[in-house]
Amino acid sequence: MNLTQKILCALALSAAGAAWADPIPDGQESAPGFQSFDLPAEQTGAFEMSFEATPLADKIDVFTGVAAVAPKVANDVAAMVRFNESGTIDVRDGGFFRADQTLNYSAGKTYRMRMVVDLPKKTYSVFVTPPGQPEVTLAKNYAFRSQQSSVQVLRKIVLAGFNQKNSPFRGPHRVNGVSLKPVATP
Repeated sequence: MNLTQKILCALALSAAGAAWADPIPDGQESAPGFQSFDLPAEQTGAFEMSFEATPLADKIDVFTGVAAVAPKVANDVAAMVRFNESGTIDVRDGGFFRADQTLNYSAGKTYRMRMVVDLPKKTYSVFVTPPGQPEVTLAKNYAFRSQQSSVQVLRKIVLAGFNQKNSPFRGPHRVNGVSLKPVATP
């Protein structure tokens, strides 16, 4: 399928309220720096992005997020969920990371993530399903990263990994089963 066909298919799915899948290769792993992949079409409204994320080491610093353009720095990413170096999962809220409740992660375990993004309001919520447990509301109506408060369109899904303050990159995370669908906003 060429790019024009992909865009037409994504627009048809979006208009029908259907889900779209496959923005990144299944099993894609983060690495130091940023990797970005095209969303099926420019997102200008509210949408849900779901995926499975598996940290491949403990106490890493990696995230999955969405951005308008291929990022050069973390400030270029509007919304993100992170496996942090403290061993918990957190979310960017404006100018800092936090979570409405503490959720620890373990290397090799797969977590189902749902990011519900409301681009017009510049907010998003994150829901995580740990292995064998019910879904947890990790973040409710968090603000986009401060530097992205005026973004009008989101075009990229981003995987990123970082070096620790005094040590090298500690390990990646793997992302599988990405899907995207429009959602209604109240």
